Amino acid sequence: MELRQIRHFLEIVRCSSFGQAAERLHVTQPALSKSIRNLEHSLGVKLLERHPNGVVPTDYGELFLEYASLIAAEIDRAKAEIEQMKGTGRGVVRVGAGATILQYLIPQAVRAFMAQGTDSAVTFRQGLRDELIACLRRGEVDIIVGAIAPSGAEEDDEFRRERVLRDTIVVVASETHPLAHAQSVSIADIAGYRWVLPEGTENERDRLARVLRSEGFEQPDCVITTPSSNFMSTMLQGSDYLSYLPEALLKGEGNYAHLKRIAIERPIWDPVDVGVIYRRRGIMLRPVRRFINRLVEAGAAIEQEMGTAEARA
Repeated sequence: MELRQIRHFLEIVRCSSFGQAAERLHVTQPALSKSIRNLEHSLGVKLLERHPNGVVPTDYGELFLEYASLIAAEIDRAKAEIEQMKGTGRGVVRVGAGATILQYLIPQAVRAFMAQGTDSAVTFRQGLRDELIACLRRGEVDIIVGAIAPSGAEEDDEFRRERVLRDTIVVVASETHPLAHAQSVSIADIAGYRWVLPEGTENERDRLARVLRSEGFEQPDCVITTPSSNFMSTMLQGSDYLSYLPEALLKGEGNYAHLKRIAIERPIWDPVDVGVIYRRRGIMLRPVRRFINRLVEAGAAIEQEMGTAEARA
């Protein structure tokens, strides 16, 4: 098996076509077909099948795709590390995160990271958790920043997790909402309102629904679902809708200044650990480690500010 064959396989899967892949790889189609036949022969299985809509991986091909993507990504990272050691390259930190976390933790870390005078660059991929985990497995991102299992929970063999900060999910509304300035709000008080809910937060939604049901009410009446917390914030402004957000985002971003935390008499959600996830057996470049360190520092600063704000209140 040769690295060239692996790259040929990956390009065919991307293009769903031998012809288009051959053009992109600057090889003839017969040469590309021979390369894949040799790869399949070395593995003893068929990796690709031609269908009316294009070329698709077989079940064996789907399995091989995960490893092939990772191999190609690790080779590219090794080259980048060597170029950086030679002083002729720029290290790139590839970060995966959800839309919300990109707004209130990562910017502080990026500013501190770049202020060090580093010659490294940072790229971001936004997505839902399952999508980002798949990217991490394929080596397409170096780290994911987001919610992690609570401290002390058993880690799996595939990923490591480092806690960055502990945050709280809170119910929010427009400052003009009838509940915005109440001293204490019961579950019954929020049960009759409609909700604008973030996409990809099934655990938080389920917890909210369970709490409402435990008090004898229907599940939340969700009228809008959106992946954008900025859009959600806009929809709340001047309305009677409710939603929820990380408390750190609510306190740290000017875009949310018109929102108020609703003083629920008992917490709906447990505190959330936000942290970094990376592959246990992956190669971590030095710029990636430095970026994680800046995330930890930014998280500590946010926790301190949140504690200060609570003391003032």
